[in-house]
Amino acid sequence: TLNLLRDELKARLISLIRQSRQLSETRERARAIESAEDERAGHDEKARHSRWYGVKLLGRIARKLVSRRRKAEKSSGIVDSDSLRQVTLQLGEAGERILDLCSQLSSLNPTQRPALGFANYGDVPPSNSSLDGEWKLIFTTASDASFPETEKRGVATTSQVVDAEAGTFTNVVDFERGKLKGFRVVVDGTPLNDTDVGLSFRGVRLLRRSRFPRLFGDIYLRIPSGLIRRLSRSSKSKEPYLRLKYIDDSMRIHVSNTGNFFVHTRVR
Repeated sequence: TLNLLRDELKARLISLIRQSRQLSETRERARAIESAEDERAGHDEKARHSRWYGVKLLGRIARKLVSRRRKAEKSSGIVDSDSLRQVTLQLGEAGERILDLCSQLSSLNPTQRPALGFANYGDVPPSNSSLDGEWKLIFTTASDASFPETEKRGVATTSQVVDAEAGTFTNVVDFERGKLKGFRVVVDGTPLNDTDVGLSFRGVRLLRRSRFPRLFGDIYLRIPSGLIRRLSRSSKSKEPYLRLKYIDDSMRIHVSNTGNFFVHTRVR
């Protein structure tokens, strides 16, 4: 009964996220086509006097209407909920439906104490941690964790490796092409209670496509924890943490201290 309901909600959530992603990719391609067409038109003033001028004019009008519609969709925002007050991406109606499904799943969370076992929290061995493993990020409302496809870097893939024994989260981002192959952000986690895990940034590893990979292919930049604390105090923001809203064998949903949702599916 409850398991069937969870499976149904998860299936609907994954399907809606895929549809939303496809729509976003279609819009990105449309913007690229618009930009190329506008540039081409700017370099060809003679087109104004050609027999195709009327068709091109109608095309421009249509693009302006689409642009206005996009702006209207962005300004519509996302409906507030008790679990999400601050959202950095305006996702429109599709985003509202995704977040609603996240809230429904959160109310059916089968793991009441999801932080158990992470860094030996609760005197539970890390081997029993629900968090441990590799997770693929399939949806987020955080703009700084989103990497849309571009001509220079191609498609970006994002995942997270959780090492419950070491007590770390490693955010993994890989790019299809370009000089930067990807990067790894290593974050130390400290359980604060059964659902919340405090975060402390350790460092960033840059992976580059270089002629001299041994010298410049792998660059590690350590982030001083004192600097992070000073920046946090100066911005009057809370210490970073994540709140685990839902976790089972195949899916994980958490909310950051800034109110952003993250949805992961298990890779291994």
